[in-house]
Amino acid sequence: MDALIKNLHIWAGRFRDSFTACILMMTQGDVGAIELRHVLKATETGFLTAVAAVSLVWLKPQYASNRYVLAGLTGFLTAIADFATHPSHFGGVYDEALLTGIAAGLMTLAFATIQNKKPSD
Repeated sequence: MDALIKNLHIWAGRFRDSFTACILMMTQGDVGAIELRHVLKATETGFLTAVAAVSLVWLKPQYASNRYVLAGLTGFLTAIADFATHPSHFGGVYDEALLTGIAAGLMTLAFATIQNKKPSD
């Protein structure tokens, strides 16, 4: 049961960070421009990132114990999920996905630092 709760925390945190970064990048920070289609794409990106992160942490549990590793993993997975789910809304083909990944990784690190504990707690 503790493992299930830990995995749910990891999933929720990665979803939160990926979803938020994705929706802000799609609208270029203009929260007034958020539409249902943005929410759906950001949900898809967040879901894919969260499932992949939990899967990798399940395979390598030590990933969850290091906030920097989990932040890097979240950023990397978010960039892949963002690129796979929709085309870039600015810059080149990869620009939005890369910036979304960086933002998600930084958010993971920021939340872990604010909470003063590992991202998986």
